[in-house]
Amino acid sequence: MTAFAIEVALLLAVAFAAALAIGYRFGRKHRPPQPARPELPPAPVMVEPPRVPAASKPAPEPEPPILIAPAPAPQQDLFARLGITDMNAVPPLDEDEEDVPAPAPAPTRPAPRSRRRPPESLPGVRPPALDAPEGEGADDLKQLRGIGPQNEQRLNEIGIFHLRQIAEWTPEEAAWVGSYLAFPGRIEREDWMGQAKAIIAGGAPAPRRRR
Repeated sequence: MTAFAIEVALLLAVAFAAALAIGYRFGRKHRPPQPARPELPPAPVMVEPPRVPAASKPAPEPEPPILIAPAPAPQQDLFARLGITDMNAVPPLDEDEEDVPAPAPAPTRPAPRSRRRPPESLPGVRPPALDAPEGEGADDLKQLRGIGPQNEQRLNEIGIFHLRQIAEWTPEEAAWVGSYLAFPGRIEREDWMGQAKAIIAGGAPAPRRRR
C-alpha cells in the first residue's frame, strides 16, 4: 500500500512539472509586444562655480588715542566755581584764624497783625489834642468810671490829658474816641462828658462798679 502511494505521488509531480513547462512556453508565444520605453534625457550635472578669491579689505585706520584729562583737585574746583582764576590773588589764611562756619540767621517771626483800625478810617471826628499837659500836669482821668490805667495811657497818646477836654467832646468826637479804644458806644453809655463836667464843677467822682 505504501509503495503504491509513493508511485502515484511521483506521477502527479511529474505531470505537474510538465504542465508548468508547457504553460510557460505557450504564454511566451502569445504575450503582446510591450512598447519601447522612451529614453529620458540625461540628468543635468551640477557644476560648482569656481571660487573667486575675496578682495582683500583695507586695513581699518587706527583710532586716535583718547586723552583723559585728570580730575581737578577739590580746591581748584572750588576756586573755579567762585570765579577765581588766579590762585595767587587769594590771600592766605593766617595761622591763628580758624575756619568757623557763620552762624545761621535766626528765623524771623512775622510781626503780629494789629487789630486796631488806623485813625483815618474811624467813624466820627477826632477831638482836638494837646502836645503836652498844661499847668501842673495831666489830670487823673481814672476818676471817670470806665477809664482805667490802660485807657488813660491810650488817651494820653492821642493828646487827651485833662478832664475839661473830655467835657467838651461832641457826639461825633465821642464816637471817634470810642472806636479808637475799641469800645464803641461805651463813652455814651457811661456819660464820660457828664462825669467830667460834674468833677470840674466840684462834684465827687462817680462811684465805680464792682466786678
